[in-house]
Amino acid sequence: MRISKTALGAGAVGAVLGAGAAVIARNAAKLKPTPIPDPLPASNERGTDESVERFREMLKLPTVWGREDPDADHTPFDNFVPRMRELYPRTFSQLELTMIDTYGILLKWKGTDPTASPVVFMAHHDVVEANPEGWSHDPFAADVADGRIWARGTVDTKCILAGLYEAAETLLERGFTPARTVYLWSSNTEEDNGPTTPALIAYFEEHGIVPGLVLDEGGAIIDNPPLGISRDFAVIGVAEKGLANAYITVDSAGGHASTPSPDDSTARLVTGLEKLLSNPPKPKTNAPLEAMLRELASYGSFGIRAVLGNLWLFRPIVRRVLTADHETASMVRSTYALTELQGSPAANVLPKQAKATLNIRIDPHESVHEVVERVRDAIPGAIVDVVDPNEPSRISPFEDDPGYDYLRRVIHSVYPDAGIAPYVQSSLSDARHMSRVFPRTYRFAGFLLRGDQRSRIHGQDENIDVESFKRGVGFYIELIANLDKLEV
Repeated sequence: MRISKTALGAGAVGAVLGAGAAVIARNAAKLKPTPIPDPLPASNERGTDESVERFREMLKLPTVWGREDPDADHTPFDNFVPRMRELYPRTFSQLELTMIDTYGILLKWKGTDPTASPVVFMAHHDVVEANPEGWSHDPFAADVADGRIWARGTVDTKCILAGLYEAAETLLERGFTPARTVYLWSSNTEEDNGPTTPALIAYFEEHGIVPGLVLDEGGAIIDNPPLGISRDFAVIGVAEKGLANAYITVDSAGGHASTPSPDDSTARLVTGLEKLLSNPPKPKTNAPLEAMLRELASYGSFGIRAVLGNLWLFRPIVRRVLTADHETASMVRSTYALTELQGSPAANVLPKQAKATLNIRIDPHESVHEVVERVRDAIPGAIVDVVDPNEPSRISPFEDDPGYDYLRRVIHSVYPDAGIAPYVQSSLSDARHMSRVFPRTYRFAGFLLRGDQRSRIHGQDENIDVESFKRGVGFYIELIANLDKLEV
C-alpha cells in the first residue's frame, strides 16, 4: 500500500496534535490544589465580644502622622502606648517594650529556645486622614452597625495590631511561652513612607537580631478571587512591586494661543504622554503569578485547568487575556498612572512650562532606571525628576519552603475551605524594607476582607465584619501558639 507524502504529512500532524492534546489533558487532570504539609488541627480559636470592644478603643485614637504637616498633632501617638497598657495589661507588662524612633512600638516576647531564629509580626498604628464628610459613620467613632465595625484603620492595619495584641493577651493568660522569640512591631510612619521601620532594621543589625520569618500586611482572605473561582482564597504576598513618582517638566518659549506650534510645552508633553500610555510595556509573567494562576485554576473548570496547567503552550494567550482588563494588566507589567497635570493659567496663553506627574508601579522584571528611561524616551528634552524611588522587592521563597508552608498550615487550620496562593503585591508596605535584609518576608493579614472592604482602604467608610475580626484573632493565636512547628 502506497502512502502519499501529503497523507503522511497529515498523519504526522494528526499524531502530533493527538499527542499534544493528550499532554494537555493529562496536565489538566494533574492540576490539583497544592497539599498542605503536615496539616494542623482545625482551629476553634476566636476573638470575643470583649476583644471587639478593645479593638474599637484602639480605633478611636486618630493616629494620623501627617509627615508633610509641620503642625500635625501627635498627641494621639503620645496617648497610644498608655492606652494599650490599659487595654492589654499582660502584654505590656510581661513583654519587653522598646520605643523605636520615638513612637515605633517593639515588643519582645522571649521564647524558650534561644538557638531558634526569632520571628517578627508587623503592623502599623498610623492611619491616613479621614474627612468625616461623606462617611456613613464618624471615621473615629468605631461604630458597630450591620455586623461591621466602621472606622479609619479597621483594615489598614489596626486590625492586625489588635489581632496580635489579642493573641498575646490570650496566650499569656493561659501561661503560654512561645517556642522562639517573637517580636511584635508597629510603625507610626508607614503611611507617610517614614523612617521608623528602617530605624527598626538598624536596631536589629546593631543588636545582632536576624529574624527567620517576617510577616507584614498585604494579602488576606478574599471572597472574590479571579477566574470566577467561587470560594474564599488566601493570597500571600511574596513580593511587592516597586514605585517611582516621576515629575515631568517641559519648557518652551510660550506665547499667544492664536499661533500654536507642535513645539509648545503643552503639545510636547501631551504628545509624549500619549505615546507612553498607549504603548505600555510588554506583558511578562513571573513565578509567583504563574503559581497563583495554577492554584486558582486547580479549583476551576477543566477548560481553565487545561490552559493554566499548560503554560508552556498557552503563556502568550494568558498574557493577552490578562492585559485585556486594567486590573489584571497590572499583574503582568509596570504601570504608569497620570495623576497630575499643569499647563496654562489662561485659555488663550501658551505656557512656557507644562508639568505632569506619573505614579509608576514597577514590575519585578524591571528597575527604577528602566521605567524612568521609558518616560525620557517618550518625551525627548523633558526634565524628569524622580521622587521616592523604590526598587521592586526580592521574591521570598514560596515553593517547598518551610516558612511559607508554615503560614499555609496556620491559614488552613483557621480557614480550612480556603484556597491558598502566592501573589505579587501592587501597593507598598514596610515589608519592602524588611525584605532587603531578611529573605523570608511575607505579606498577609489573617482576616476575611470582602471586595468592597478592600476597595475602601484609604477611602470613605472603611470597615470590617465583626465576625471576620474575631476569626482573624484566632489566626494570630494559632500563628504564635504553633511556632514550635516552624522549621527555619
